[in-house]
This record gives sequence, structure tokens and C-alpha cells, in this order.
Amino acid sequence: MREDGAVGTTGEETAYDVADLRRRADELAVLNDLARRLAALHDTRDVLDEVARQARRLLVVDVAYIMLLRTDVLRIEVVDGAMGSAMRGIELRSGQGLGGQVLSTGRPLWSEAYLVDDRFPRTPGTESAAQSEQLGGILGVPLVVGEEILGVLLAADRRPRAFVDHDVELLAGLAAHAALALRTADLFDRERTAAAELRTAIATLREVSESRQRASDLRDVLDDVVIRGGGLPAVVAALERSAGILVEVRDHEGRTLAGERSPEGGPVVPVNLPSGHAGDLVASPTTTPGEESDRLLRIGATTVAVLLASERSVTEAELRTRGEFVHALLSSEADEASLLRRARAIGIELGSVATVAVVDPEPVGTTAATAFAARLAAEVRGWSAAHAGQVVVLLPAGVEDVRDVVARLSGADGTTPTTGLAAGTGGPSGVRTAHEEARQTAALLLALDRPGVCATSEDLGLYRSLFSRAGRGEIAAFVRTTVGPLLDHDRERQRDLTVTLETYLEQARHHARTCEVLHIHANTLYQRLDRVTALLGPGWKDPGRALELQVALRLHRLMDTPST
Repeated sequence: MREDGAVGTTGEETAYDVADLRRRADELAVLNDLARRLAALHDTRDVLDEVARQARRLLVVDVAYIMLLRTDVLRIEVVDGAMGSAMRGIELRSGQGLGGQVLSTGRPLWSEAYLVDDRFPRTPGTESAAQSEQLGGILGVPLVVGEEILGVLLAADRRPRAFVDHDVELLAGLAAHAALALRTADLFDRERTAAAELRTAIATLREVSESRQRASDLRDVLDDVVIRGGGLPAVVAALERSAGILVEVRDHEGRTLAGERSPEGGPVVPVNLPSGHAGDLVASPTTTPGEESDRLLRIGATTVAVLLASERSVTEAELRTRGEFVHALLSSEADEASLLRRARAIGIELGSVATVAVVDPEPVGTTAATAFAARLAAEVRGWSAAHAGQVVVLLPAGVEDVRDVVARLSGADGTTPTTGLAAGTGGPSGVRTAHEEARQTAALLLALDRPGVCATSEDLGLYRSLFSRAGRGEIAAFVRTTVGPLLDHDRERQRDLTVTLETYLEQARHHARTCEVLHIHANTLYQRLDRVTALLGPGWKDPGRALELQVALRLHRLMDTPST
């Protein structure tokens, strides 16, 4: 009896048995050879392609395809022998189609004519694909490893075909090898993925370690800059040399303190002190933004903050020291030799002081006046210190040069403190004398209601000494008492008797010279003087009264000058 059920002769049966044994031996050899080849494949895709090709060859079918289980869905991953691409990517759930039935039952199933076989529920997609490929007989077996189903291996003809037990056994044997190879390939994939992730992690750790080492090295370099007393330029140089970052250090007003200013700045890191924002560290536009560059810039900004804080501490200490010295210079009876020694110790050359400026806080306030005095000292390479509610500035430049600097600073600042200037002859006594003259000048400017003005002791002449301690009210009362009627007359009648009287007194009451200065006729002068007599009384020409009138008129003119 042959495998197909037909009855033959003894010779025919023997020949058939021999042929069958040879075919089975060939198939077994093919399976063994396939097993070796599959074992050598470590890529899942390669395994799937090889299994599909061998399934199609061993069972002599038109199409072989493999469906793998993805979560709870079967998906056609590989097709060998298809006429088109309709089958690729089709998905089935458990129980759907022949493949879904194999998955749900866990055993081989076949259909002689799939398109007309109503045992297998089909979806529109699978129906369309089966018709497109003109599938007839289909055999499916599970891909099983242990008790786990990985997917389904299917072989199909484009004509009706009844699959026999031998076909099932052959495809099942191939499926067993394929499942094991797929599991092995999957393990290799996982191993490769894990190895790649490990290499990536190691590389990342190495980069982090190297980055931290660079940051540590930069800290050591910058710490050395601070310890050795290097300034901001040394920090800029260290960042360029150690980190390859070009930077510029700016103060809180945006002025460059160190480094080269770039028209287009890059990353900016603020420099903060406990007192507030002190400036910024601005990287060049070529700096690549990133975690490491930000870390290095923050390290640099911290060092800049330390240096700025140190500079401020030193400056404040110097200001306190200079303030104590100036107070001793102007207030004590210390001998000149002692004062000169103290001056040299703090870097003040009293012998080169040519001008003393007294800066009064009115009308801008103490902070603005102190800052203005500091800028004035910096411009002329002098020294400034607070004293008795004002700021004293010792300057190695002439009065007129200092006046020009004050005018320039006033124009840039917009608001100016009241400033008195006096020429000095150098040395402790010369500085004391000049300071008193400058102080009196500033006081008289305020008394004359001229805050924000800069004047020299020569500008106010005798009146500086006479009225420096007088208040505004006292000066105004003196002027009013002395020449009030004259001022009222001029204001009401739009006359100029005040100018006439002041000129007459300045010309030592000489009629001809007065007429010449005023460009008036002698009769006009006599008429005006008669009117002055009517307003002030007949005694105004007495020497004592005339002096008071001249002083009052001079003070009125000073008070009437605009404070600009």
C-alpha cells in the first residue's frame, strides 16, 4: 500500500519504499543542513528569509510566509514567492483566518481550498490579499519554543491541494528549527542591543568624567589665578587657554572690564554678589551652547565674582583708610612729617596736590555725589574721601583743568553736585588752606541758592569769606534790607537803577567813567542818582553805607545768576 492509498505489486511497493526512504533521507539531510545554517544566523530578518525560502522549496509550494506574534496580534513579517505586496503587513488576531486558528489552538491546520473554506473567519483585508495571490491550499504550523508560541509558519499553493501527514511533519520540523533559530536570533538581538546600550553608557560616562575633569582642571587654574592675585584679564586668558572659550567680562552697566567686546555676544552668564548683580560673563558667538560650556562659564563667573568682591573690599578698605587720613589731615594737629609718611603709605602725594575740590551732596544726594567725586578723581588721577558730610578730592591738576573735567562729567551725567574748587600749593598746610577755600565756595553757592554749580574760590572773591557760613535766608534778608526799595522800583517800572548804582559804586563814584561804561549822558546819570536818593535816603553816599550797598548789589547779582 503506497502513501496515496493505491495498491501496487510487490516490486512496485519495494521501489516506492526505497524512493520514499531516499526522499525522507534527503529531507532529513536538508533539515539538518538548514538547522546548521539557521544556527549560524544571528539576525532575525535573515532567519525569517531563510525559513521562508526553505519552506517553499521543501514542500514545493508557490508561497511561504511567516506571521510573528506582536503582543496579541499576528503580523505577516516575511513572504517568499508572492506576486505582489498585498500580503505583507497583514495583521490577524487569535482565531481570525487560518493563521489565527493555528495560534488559538496551538496545532497545525490546513485547508485544501482556502478561498471557499468557511471554517476560518476572515477579515476584508485577509480576504482581499488571499484573492490577490489566488491562494488555494494552505498549511500552517505554530512556531513553538517550549510552551511559548512565537508565530505561525504557512505554506500555500495557488491551486487546491490536500496536505498529507508527511507535509505536516516536514513543515512542523522546519518550524521547530525555525522557532529555535528565531529565539536564538532574538537573544542575539537583545545582546547586541544591550551591548550597544552599554557602549553608549560607557561613552557617556567617559564624556561626563572627562567633562568633570576639565571643569576640575579649570577650577584649579582659576584658583591659582585668585591665589596669585591675578586680575580679570588673567581669568579671561585662563578660560581661553584651558577651556577654549573666548569671553568678555562686563560690569553691571555693560562696560567692558576685560576681554574683547564682540558685536554679537554668545551665551551670557550673570555675575552675582550678595549685594546684587555685579556684571556678566559673555562668551563669543563661536562658543557652542551645551551643558559643559555652561558649566565652565559658570565656574568662570564664580571666579569673576570672587575677584570683584575682593576688589570691592580692597577699594572700600582704601576709601576708609583715605577717609581716616583726610580727616586727620584736615582736623588734627599732627605734625607735617607724620602726615607725609601716612600719605606715602596709602599712595597719596601731598606735594603734588594742585587743586582741592569739595563736592557737596546737594542737590543729588550722597551716593551720587560720592560717585561723581570718584569719577573726577579717576579722570585726573587723584584721590577722593568722605569728610564732614562732603567729599574731598585731592587732584594733581590745575584749577581750570579740573573745572573742564567737571563740566565734561556734568554733561555726561545730567545731574551734578555742588562743587567748590580752590588752588593748592601742596603739602599738608597748603591742602588745608585750599580745602577751607573750596568748602567756603561750595557753602556760598548753596547760600546763594545755586546748587549743582561748580565754582572756584576766585569766582566768588571776598564774598566767599564774608558769607560762607551764612544761610540763604540771612543773605536774602541782608539784600532785602539794604537795596529792597531799589529792586522793587526796577521790577515795577522796568527800570535799571540797580545797574546804574552798582556801576557808579564800582567806578568809585566817578561820574564821567560811569557815563562812559553805561553809554548814557551826564544829565541822565544825575537824574537816576537823584531817584536813588529818593528811594534809599540821602545817606546812601556815606562810605560805610556805600560799601553795604555795593556788597548787597553784588550778592543780588550772584543770587540772580541761573544755576546752570
